[in-house]
Amino acid sequence: MRYNKIVQKPHCCVGTCIEMILNRHGICNTGQEDIAYQLGLVVPDEDRHLFKKARSGNRPDGGYGTQIQKRQYSINHYFKKNNIPLKEEYYFITNVLEVQKFLLANKENDILICFHCGTLYDAPHANWGHMVLFDHIDGVDVGILETSLKRDYETVTIEKLVQAINVHGRENGAGFYLIKKID
Repeated sequence: MRYNKIVQKPHCCVGTCIEMILNRHGICNTGQEDIAYQLGLVVPDEDRHLFKKARSGNRPDGGYGTQIQKRQYSINHYFKKNNIPLKEEYYFITNVLEVQKFLLANKENDILICFHCGTLYDAPHANWGHMVLFDHIDGVDVGILETSLKRDYETVTIEKLVQAINVHGRENGAGFYLIKKID
């Protein structure tokens, strides 16, 4: 296990993944809620009371949560603003063999994976995007670390992962976020 799991607050999967990456690298941080806020966190009005600071309002196309596909809320903008010596590279890969090659080539780095939750977990009611951390690859199976209370380390097929990425779409930030140290 490369990460010490942190359970996410509602709509904070991206902030939680970033917090676990920062902890892995021994980088002080302000926690998932503040990280998510800096990444453009939007929550439904009925959940606003759960946060010290959050935007509320209409549901964004990709679902409630962060808006990392927008420049002002991007992961790189967050790293730069907070003087964190990491950088993010985004990859939208939808070919099973290319995903396998990408994960194998970058398995020592931190990789966030954004996808359509309902598609990956066969849960039609879960019509939103979700972010997890890549843990390992074993042939066509990918190990991921979930941020939810209900799930932990999960194994999914690359084919199912690609399907979930396609459903959520590039326009909603689906894909792979490779995190590297700045030399």
